[in-house]
Amino acid sequence: MLDFDLLKDCYGCGACVNVCPRGAVHMTQAADGSYIPEIDEARCIGCGRCDRVCIHQHADKNHTPLGKEGCYAAYQLDTQARKASASGGMFFPLAQEMLRQGGYVCGCVWNEQMDAVHIVSNKLEDVERMRSSKYVQSDIGNCLATVRGLLKAGTHVMFCGTPCQCAACAAVTGNPENLLLVALICEGTPTAGVWQRYRDAKAAQYGEKIRNVNFRSKTPVGWTMPYFVLTTKSGKRHQEMSYRQNPYVLAMLQGLTYRQSCYHCEFKGDNGSADIVVGDLWKAGERLIQQSENQGISALIVNTQKGKDWVDKAASAWFMEEYPLERVCANNSMLVRAGKENAHRAQFFSQLDATPIETNLNQYIVHENGIKLRVTQALVAVGLYKPLRNAVRKLRRR
Repeated sequence: MLDFDLLKDCYGCGACVNVCPRGAVHMTQAADGSYIPEIDEARCIGCGRCDRVCIHQHADKNHTPLGKEGCYAAYQLDTQARKASASGGMFFPLAQEMLRQGGYVCGCVWNEQMDAVHIVSNKLEDVERMRSSKYVQSDIGNCLATVRGLLKAGTHVMFCGTPCQCAACAAVTGNPENLLLVALICEGTPTAGVWQRYRDAKAAQYGEKIRNVNFRSKTPVGWTMPYFVLTTKSGKRHQEMSYRQNPYVLAMLQGLTYRQSCYHCEFKGDNGSADIVVGDLWKAGERLIQQSENQGISALIVNTQKGKDWVDKAASAWFMEEYPLERVCANNSMLVRAGKENAHRAQFFSQLDATPIETNLNQYIVHENGIKLRVTQALVAVGLYKPLRNAVRKLRRR
């Protein structure tokens, strides 16, 4: 019956929804916009299946040694395909290999309303939509039940999501040999309600529907300075620097907008279910950045023999070299620890409906120095930022 503090401890993973035999559980949005389950008592038969798959109540069942089968610096060799990904493009070659083997892929896409949702597909065009970061918690829907059905039929499935979503997939399906779990390095997920308010505010500002969003565009600079790009229905692009200007992204990075369970996440380090973990290889070093043309470098962490087998199958699609796991963890600490809650989170969410979303975000985030930001913007606008940056890097190497 999920008898615990859902707002505080629930991950919104949807495992309970996907196992209920009576359809008595559905996801709803809490006051902070996070997904939590709601039980229809009239339909509930008290079977306890929701409790048995609850990843919070059984978090101690997850133990997969991080990097047991290897840790690598890696990137997809196809530069254009890598450019469409958030970092080094590790997801796509694995997914392509899964399709070649006759399998299915379950991953996150934007739907027509620009909500992040998981889908299950064996079509390349759908898998292409799963690329790049969606900085909001996705709605898992009935995907886990669909995946379970495919697995029982003997079909191979690759599931890609946050560590808690991978744990949910393992719990619902029993994690059979024909399931490949790929987790993203995750700091935390902003609630769906925050994103929906921001999306709607931008649509109102621009006077037309948002058609696409890219939180980590590598145009015009590259992986090391991504741009937040909104594209409207008419094709107009509106962009600003992701990590230095955009209030939605800055609020996420500063721990303001996550669902509550993210601040005490139980699926860090060895406490996960994934066969493979992928994410940005921060501080990769000048050699790798130049070699990859600043179009993205990933940490590729292989936890299980199953994961290693699939990495070997897709190996011709990417460059990879061994890289110390300790350095990955040191430079991307979200692998091993939960994000820190912003001191203003409670105030922010108390004003979620009373204050315009951008005003609400901006009053609680730390902004970059205005002069430095304007200089950078001007250099990017006239095409001088990249050559000047490269010149400085060459001088530093001397």
